Amino acid sequence: MTFFAKFLSYAFHPIFAPLYSVALLFSLPIYLNYKIPQQFINFTYAVIVLNLVISPILVAFYLKKKGLIDSLEMKTARERILPYLISAILYGVTFYLFRQVQMPELYLKFFLGAFFAIAVLLIGASLSQKISAHLAGLGGVCGMLYSISVVTFTETLTWLLLAIVVSGLVASARLILKSHTGIELISGFLLGFGIQLILFS
Repeated sequence: MTFFAKFLSYAFHPIFAPLYSVALLFSLPIYLNYKIPQQFINFTYAVIVLNLVISPILVAFYLKKKGLIDSLEMKTARERILPYLISAILYGVTFYLFRQVQMPELYLKFFLGAFFAIAVLLIGASLSQKISAHLAGLGGVCGMLYSISVVTFTETLTWLLLAIVVSGLVASARLILKSHTGIELISGFLLGFGIQLILFS
């Protein structure tokens, strides 16, 4: 059971949330997707992988090596402050870059929402509150899927239900691993979902 819980925690780590989200966005039958050239899609993936996946991983290893965090799991709120700050900066840079290359506003909202969610996580960590980043990421995906279905009248129910099921599984995994309390998990999901809902409305 512990092995499966760890697998879920790594597979749906918040660092991969933007990658999963963009893959979903580009796969949905949204009218905008028919106008976006493949070159732009490839560019988007490249920026996300470099800025929001590889860079945070390298930063985490650097912080661990320098003794600024005790472990890569960052089990305490204190350990999460600096990584959250760096992630917020990286998301801000990525949002600015995508805005400069005129990414559709509909897609930009997801990255802006992710930036705000990380900012709240940072504030929470500064106040010794360890809100679940895993559930914030998954809540953001769920909020994005729900909002897009309302705004663009696109059918996203299947993906939304799957995302909700995954959220439940990951929440259970985090409880099994004793990484979070129920309140921290629920707070994380509502944070991610709520911010996307507000921005897309």
